[in-house]
Amino acid sequence: MSDNPNDPKQTAVATSPQPENKGSDPADFNLAEMLRDLVNKVPEAVNKAVERALNVKDTIDTTVLIRLGEAASDSLDKLVTAGVFKSRAEAAAFLIDEGINAQGTLFQRIEERMSEIERLREELRKSVQT
Repeated sequence: MSDNPNDPKQTAVATSPQPENKGSDPADFNLAEMLRDLVNKVPEAVNKAVERALNVKDTIDTTVLIRLGEAASDSLDKLVTAGVFKSRAEAAAFLIDEGINAQGTLFQRIEERMSEIERLREELRKSVQT
């Protein structure tokens, strides 16, 4: 390269920042600390997941896959984080049971209508057989 101070290549090289020691930059330190914390938490998270899977209550008869909105999902997480339930599945099962209990009159009306439908079907079967 030339010794001309007006040479753009020369200026670019002269003004480009030099790499510093990465350990001295606070941002690098925070990133390294965050990564270290993450790596240390992975075994704990795996252990908790296994524990939750092993502690599934025997009373659960049916597994249901559902999609939740963000608010409902956050609410389940809050119940688990607060220690009210061991898992999101337990929290969801509780809330579904409570919703069914709260809507008892609705389910009673449905049962009555279903009985009426079954009675009408039986009546139709008998009329076809005669």
